[in-house]
Amino acid sequence: MRKALILTRNFPPFVNGDASRVWKIASNLPEIGWVPVVVAQPAVAGQESSVPAGSERIIEVHRTGPDIDVSKLEAPEINALLHGRDVAVLRPLAARLTGLFRDGHDRADWQKGAAALVEKLLAENPEIEMLYAQGPPLAPLMLALETARKHHLTVVLDITAPLDPSMPEPGASASSAAAQAEERIMLSGVPMTTTTRALKEYFLKKYFGRLDHGAMTIVPPSFDPSHPIFRQPAAKARDGVLRIALLIDEMPKAELKAAVAGIEAWIKSDGINPGDVEFMSFGEGVDELLRCTAKSPINALLTPPAGGRTGDQLGQCRQAGLFCAMLGGTAPNTCTIPDRLVDALGMGLPLCGILPEGPASKLVAEAGGVTASAGDAAAIAEMFRNMRAAWRSGTLRGAPAELAARHLVGDVIQELTRAIAGQYVR
Repeated sequence: MRKALILTRNFPPFVNGDASRVWKIASNLPEIGWVPVVVAQPAVAGQESSVPAGSERIIEVHRTGPDIDVSKLEAPEINALLHGRDVAVLRPLAARLTGLFRDGHDRADWQKGAAALVEKLLAENPEIEMLYAQGPPLAPLMLALETARKHHLTVVLDITAPLDPSMPEPGASASSAAAQAEERIMLSGVPMTTTTRALKEYFLKKYFGRLDHGAMTIVPPSFDPSHPIFRQPAAKARDGVLRIALLIDEMPKAELKAAVAGIEAWIKSDGINPGDVEFMSFGEGVDELLRCTAKSPINALLTPPAGGRTGDQLGQCRQAGLFCAMLGGTAPNTCTIPDRLVDALGMGLPLCGILPEGPASKLVAEAGGVTASAGDAAAIAEMFRNMRAAWRSGTLRGAPAELAARHLVGDVIQELTRAIAGQYVR
């Protein structure tokens, strides 16, 4: 069978959305005739490096360096690392003192190690006919372009967010290194995939007249029903406690304070006590949430955060009676959907969210859920009040089956066949 070489700087044990997405795609590539060979970032010592699934197991995962030792890190630093963020204390001493190597502890190592691994794997595996690279960050995408041209391979670039995080308007005069790299990738002429129509439209508008509409295929976020957690029975009969799985992204301080104020107002108005509601929180912003609520009545409703494993997060979702996504109103969040939100959709959970207007809020609305704008404390309080009232009355429902079916990984993966072109990169 043909092999696909996958280049990523986000792979389990990382638990961010990109790591979840690339794992799901890689483990299901055999359905469309490709065996995955993954080149990934260093693993994290003591953390889960693979995700259980009933689909094809990913046999070949090659790491660009030794496991990262986290024995001396605090929990917030480990959480940041597992979400793909730079952790300053892991930089070499010289870098911390001088400010050099700002690209992070593993990024330069990834670039160097991945380039060497790619050449070695190509020499040893003549069956490799395709490169699949995910970004951001930029390094896997740039390496894929260079390698594809050198070895005349088919290449697909998976673009999961704007590559220039500042998201300047089309025609903006300032041009950063990230903007230049994004333009080079967008106009490379190779097949690309992206996660939402909103993100595709952003790129089409930004590169109007230069980026062909057919160059980018939408491969939406998906859930993998072969994972054991999806085969477990539904939660036990209600015991009077509304358990809310809370995915929280890194949020601007003002928006986080508004969210906390809204939840506090709801707690006060409904007379909620410990034992009435439980928040099971996870995600990049969970440590900041814990700091912000240390002296808040919300603190008594928070269960210990999920561990640094994908299975822990999915397990908490399975126990919940309601899933809530909290995303800051940043520009990238207006055109993306959190991967864990789609997992919750696949579990049949009722959905709600503190979200900016965009595909995530649209998905929640399609699922019959309720949203409130980040920063609007009154709307946030009203959202939780209404969701709990529906839960107590037994009228709270999950998404329609046909909506969830649109995000089955087996169906979504078929979209890749449209992006995997036969022509070689010239």
